Amino acid sequence: MSTGMALVWIVGSYLVGSVSFALLFTRLVARVDLRTVGSGNLGATNAGRALGHGWAVVIYACDFLKGFAPTGIGLWMLEPGAALADGVLPLPMLMGAAAFFGHCWPFYLGFKGGKGVATASGVILAVSWPAFVAAMIGFLLSVAIFRMISLGSVIGAFVLPIAYLATERRDAVVLPQLAWLTFFTFVTILVIARHRTNIIRIVEGQEPRVGRKAP
Repeated sequence: MSTGMALVWIVGSYLVGSVSFALLFTRLVARVDLRTVGSGNLGATNAGRALGHGWAVVIYACDFLKGFAPTGIGLWMLEPGAALADGVLPLPMLMGAAAFFGHCWPFYLGFKGGKGVATASGVILAVSWPAFVAAMIGFLLSVAIFRMISLGSVIGAFVLPIAYLATERRDAVVLPQLAWLTFFTFVTILVIARHRTNIIRIVEGQEPRVGRKAP
């Protein structure tokens, strides 16, 4: 694949990722701007406060596909032996990263988007289903115990690189798996950083729990 065509796919992945389904559905269904609701975050959890849990699931699925589809397409197009050559990151990783960045920093919304959990989850499943399952278990257990979506997201993100390292074992420290491990670690850091206000509220005991309205 030519460099120009690869750039087209990467930019296209960013544009797909930048589509804010949370903002779109709340405007179409509830006639409100999600940025003025609850936490103001453009994600499924906050959209659920305006539309209900059913719509939150739909929006999560759409955001999930924004990460899964570009990464999966990139993997499908990847030529044998071209996973990581001459220090160049593989196309699937760049497409997945572009979709993730598009969700978090959409250009048409002033680069203020969601926190990237659902989109990152889609990227992860396309690459490593065991790591995805482990991260989801961490998320679900945390939510079940503490009743906080944000805390579950942080714990799930923290589990991700550890789970990938555990499942790949020795292969995780050689290319191209090492590149994916580095990428997942980077995603983990970004997801946790984008939850910094939630972490502060958790420490202060002010973070809303499932079934309760945001303060």
